[in-house]
Amino acid sequence: MSDPQTVELPSTSQAEKLAHILRQEIYGAHYSSGQRLPSERQLAEGFSASRATVREALQSLERSNLVVRRRGSGTYVAYAPPHIEEDVAEITSPLQMIEVRFAIEPQMVRLAIMRMAARDIVELGDLLDALDDVSRDKDLFTSLDQQFHMKIAEATQNPLMIDIYRRVNHVRGHDQWKIIKNQTLTEDRIAEYNGHHREILEALQARDTERTVALVNNHLDEARNDLMRGV
Repeated sequence: MSDPQTVELPSTSQAEKLAHILRQEIYGAHYSSGQRLPSERQLAEGFSASRATVREALQSLERSNLVVRRRGSGTYVAYAPPHIEEDVAEITSPLQMIEVRFAIEPQMVRLAIMRMAARDIVELGDLLDALDDVSRDKDLFTSLDQQFHMKIAEATQNPLMIDIYRRVNHVRGHDQWKIIKNQTLTEDRIAEYNGHHREILEALQARDTERTVALVNNHLDEARNDLMRGV
């Protein structure tokens, strides 16, 4: 379990902070698939958090299909990155990744609008507030940007869509993608992307499908243009 004193996190709710740490540990293979997480009491003590905060964080992970909670037994990791992901990340270009995002994200937001709960809007808002605070930190912006889009995928309540988008984020984290991102991401560009995110969130909150899809397509078009300049 990470030392909570050494983990720098954006200013979000305590439960979301803890969920963020545990997500990173699961994605980073700190816990293996099927492994039991520390108990609620141990997590509460280890992160100086209340039991209620721990439960809320675990519920967030459960909604993301990263863990399963078994009554009387504990919480177990359900996420296991398929080995094929490494191969796909190696052979997929950033422009090919944008093609995939154009193919799935418009439908993803349509499903999210139909199914998202109030808590999804709140969590997206928390991530957006955090994004506004990281205009000079490219790595943290990239991480939070991926979480923002992943949260929309989770709001679809479709396990396959969630898994597909998790793979998308995995490929987006490949070194070749990071190199190009670092060449094109400026403080002003990050601010523009965050403006896109805020407009998307407002359209999602209004359940305006047509506007949300248009905003997502515009966001992806801008990302594609940036990638073409960086390649």
